[in-house]
Amino acid sequence: MSVQIKSFVDVVARARELECRVPVEIALLPGNFTTAANAGEFRYHPATPYIRSAWQTVNLHDEGPLGTSPKSKVESPKSTTGDERVPLVVLFGAGMQSGPEWGLAVALGMVSRVLALHPACASPWEVRFDAVVGRSSAHGCACIEYQGDAYGIVALCRDVRRIWAGK
Repeated sequence: MSVQIKSFVDVVARARELECRVPVEIALLPGNFTTAANAGEFRYHPATPYIRSAWQTVNLHDEGPLGTSPKSKVESPKSTTGDERVPLVVLFGAGMQSGPEWGLAVALGMVSRVLALHPACASPWEVRFDAVVGRSSAHGCACIEYQGDAYGIVALCRDVRRIWAGK
């Protein structure tokens, strides 16, 4: 298992630049969110629709860039195919802290479950997952890059809460 914490672009500023919906709480982001020239180039991990569906069963709603402003020209999201390796990226925005206490753990648990059990995912023992965390006290985000067993994803709750706390 490998966990690294790095800086990440300010998701709010980047979403505005791409004329996308600005996420506040929780969002499935495209794997190429930081590099796409426009929202039409977004590429998503194949598990994205299954995670979105799982979240909806517990009243967690994806605020990702799929919903767009009227002036935006975003096409339907594209999942990756064959050789393209796009990580699964989830934003845990600072606004999520005001939601129910269970929200973070349940969201990560469902990500873990889908990556471990769904046929759209390669191997539950070798997953790549990026948890982008909105900082409360300052603008910008941190990214927790996780590589390892799908079942270890839930343990990232501690790291997410630490970033929210400004540590």
